[in-house]
Amino acid sequence: MKKHAFWVLPIAAAFALTGCGGSSDNAASSSGATEAAEEQAPEAKALTADQTTAVVKSMVGDDSKAQVMDSDTIKAALPDSKKLIEQMNIKPEKCAELVTQQGTENLDGTNMAVAMVTGEGTASTTYSVVGYEDTSKLDKAKQMAEKKDMQGCDKFTMSMSGQEIAASAKILDATSDADTTIATQTTMTVNGQEFPGGSYQVQGLVGSNAVVVAYSGGDGSESAEDVLKKLTTELNKGVAEIKETAK
Repeated sequence: MKKHAFWVLPIAAAFALTGCGGSSDNAASSSGATEAAEEQAPEAKALTADQTTAVVKSMVGDDSKAQVMDSDTIKAALPDSKKLIEQMNIKPEKCAELVTQQGTENLDGTNMAVAMVTGEGTASTTYSVVGYEDTSKLDKAKQMAEKKDMQGCDKFTMSMSGQEIAASAKILDATSDADTTIATQTTMTVNGQEFPGGSYQVQGLVGSNAVVVAYSGGDGSESAEDVLKKLTTELNKGVAEIKETAK
């Protein structure tokens, strides 16, 4: 499989599993969340574009392998992202809708930065930081994180670049220094062969911001507990940086 496909896999899986960008089917819940947000303002205000980049760079430190994309770069790449997602054939259809909604949604009202660090073989760790200036998008992210509901997408298939991928995922027990934490583990097979190490993601909400650390493509020698512990440690670094930066 082409290298870029491995970049997309954990992202697509995470979108489908957490419902990021999915439309809410509960207007009352949305209203309640908005009212609650008005009553108690988030402790950490939304980061600016420059601040999200600074936080991501701080998380990866001096790693020379880190590839950093700032908010402008990500927004400029959105058309190519749309084309890539359109090439995916995801089943069930409701899971495809979740991925499509997230991957094609405009990024107005958000500031974000992403860094990827490649390891041995196909292993990679991705760090993402988002500042939500748009309160409706923040409310949506909160609802999905708090529900911890895979919305029937704990198992799905995806065809991409001539490859057939089958994924099975579950939500892991996780806590962090963030206001809300959700973690997922995804196992995948590519053309019937197991993708070593699977994919892990830990997401934390911090006031009007989100920080995500994802890992995929390891050799499978580490236990899920050990991987989750490492990712949570990395996540907590991001949480601390956001709280300090957003003062």
